[in-house]
Amino acid sequence: MLSPALRLALALCLLAPLPALAQSAGGEAEPPEEPDFFFLTGGPYTQKKNSPQIIWANRWFLTRSGGLRVREYAGAGRFEWGLTDNLEADFEFGALAARERLLGATLFSESGADDLLVGVRYRLLNERFAPFTLTTGPQIIAPVASRRRGLGTGEIGYAWDTSAAKDWGGPVFLAASLNLSLTPDVAAFPDGTGPRFDLSAVSWGVALGWRALERPRADGANHDLHIFFEFGGAHEDDLEAGARIRSTPVLFSPGLRYGFLSHPGALTEIGFAVPVGLNRDAPDWGVVLQIQYEWPSLF
Repeated sequence: MLSPALRLALALCLLAPLPALAQSAGGEAEPPEEPDFFFLTGGPYTQKKNSPQIIWANRWFLTRSGGLRVREYAGAGRFEWGLTDNLEADFEFGALAARERLLGATLFSESGADDLLVGVRYRLLNERFAPFTLTTGPQIIAPVASRRRGLGTGEIGYAWDTSAAKDWGGPVFLAASLNLSLTPDVAAFPDGTGPRFDLSAVSWGVALGWRALERPRADGANHDLHIFFEFGGAHEDDLEAGARIRSTPVLFSPGLRYGFLSHPGALTEIGFAVPVGLNRDAPDWGVVLQIQYEWPSLF
C-alpha cells in the first residue's frame, strides 16, 4: 500500500524587511490575509461563513535503492466550506499511482482512486484574542482506494486533526499540525484472509513562512510571494506479506508560492515545492505543484 505523504517544518529568514501592507480607506495599515497555503503542513485558518475554497496538489515521488526504482504519484483534492466563521466542513478526494521496477523489469504498476475523507474543524482559539490560532476536529475516511490493487486498506478509517499557527502580521508566520488516524480490523491479505490488524498513523508537520513580497494596489487588489521551509514526519503502520510493519519517514520541503487577491476578494494561489527525504523510510525526493482558489462569501 502507498505510504501517506508527510509533513513538518523549520525556519530561517528572520532578518527580512517588513513587507508593505494594504491601506484601508482611512489610510491605516491592514494585516495581510491569513496564510493558509502550505505544502506538507495543515493550516488552522478556517473558511469564513459561506466561503468556499478548493485545493488541488500534484505530488510525484521517486525512490532508488540499488537496481530498484519506485515512482509514486498522488493527485490530492480538498474542498472547504465555512459553515460559520469558526466551523468548517472538509472533503478530500484524489487519485493514486505507483510503479516499481527492478533492473528494468516491472514488478508492480497500479493506479486508481484515493480514499475519500469527510471532516469538520472548529477554530477554538483566534489570534484576535489569543496568542495563537488553534483548530481541531474529527475525520472519517471512506475506503475507496482498491485494496486488491495495493492502493488502500479496504476498511473505514477514523482520524482527528489538530493544527495551530502564529502570524505576527509581518514577514514571518509559523504553522504546525498533528493528525492521528486509526483503521481497525484490516485483513492481512487483499482477499480478506489471514489475521486482522489495527493500523494507526501519527502524521505531523511544521512550516515557517516568509512574506518575501507584498504589492498592494490602489483598487484593493494585492500580489504577494511567500517562501516556505517545511519538515514533515510520520509514524505509520502498513501491511507487507501478511505482516504489520511500521515506518517513520521524514521529509524537508522548501517551497515557493505566488498569490493574487482580486478587488472583489477572490484569492488565487499557485505553489511549487521540492520535498527531500531525510531517512531511509522516506522517498529520495519529489515535486509538488499546488493550486488553491478561494471565493469570498457567496451569500
